[in-house]
Amino acid sequence: MIKLIMTDIDGTLVKDGSRNLPTAYVETIGELLDRGIHFVAASGRSRISTERLFEPLKERIYYATCNGTLMGNSRELLFAESLDRKLLNEILADVRTIKDTVPFLTGAGVMYADSEEEELIRWLTEGYQEDVTRVADMSAMPEDFVKLSVYDKKHRSGETFRSFCEKWKGMVSTSTAGAMWLDIYKLGVNKGTAVRWYQKFFGVTPEETLTFGDQQNDVEMLKASYHSYAVGNAIAEVKETARYLADTCENEGVLKVLRSLLEESGRGQDFS
Repeated sequence: MIKLIMTDIDGTLVKDGSRNLPTAYVETIGELLDRGIHFVAASGRSRISTERLFEPLKERIYYATCNGTLMGNSRELLFAESLDRKLLNEILADVRTIKDTVPFLTGAGVMYADSEEEELIRWLTEGYQEDVTRVADMSAMPEDFVKLSVYDKKHRSGETFRSFCEKWKGMVSTSTAGAMWLDIYKLGVNKGTAVRWYQKFFGVTPEETLTFGDQQNDVEMLKASYHSYAVGNAIAEVKETARYLADTCENEGVLKVLRSLLEESGRGQDFS
């Protein structure tokens, strides 16, 4: 029987950069919560962006944001893993040498930027509903940060950051999030560790866990559950990792599986 659902957001639950959760999802997730099933939004998005997307449900769900480096709910932060500051500044300096890319830093609160890319920042604030604070130099900020995100203007993240990721392998975790983004965070922390943390927190097993994803940063999450789904638009690596295949994000593949789960549980049957 499913007791825990964890799903990626952009490209899986909704289209990239969506600011609202469709009513059908709000109603369905609400019904699942009513039946005692835990729901966790697992995303590369920040805590603020995730809570705003799930506004109608934010008091009832949990999150694993910034790729599992921040976990909690609307009332409290339960877990956080920050990047070593000296290492982060070294990596940030290296990122700045990569042509046509824009870095952003995220902590437990807002996202920081020191670029002049007005259109990009507007997209983040209006689409993802991020709080982006402009600063003169991110490397001089005193806060702790859980994630360095790098936007690729050419939308070829796998190619653009290949040598960079190889260079820093073993020092930090890196993963692409679609064609536009590279995420950099603490080594050994990812959406997979977030799944296992919540399994322990709620007292559930991998066989009682249902997960959904579409990109490289979802692979470890899918490996940590038995009922793992790739949406139809997922990259090949995710489809090869997942046990099952759902319809595409555009065709509401996750919603179809969740509705099926409700129907099965309503008949008193185990979901498999």
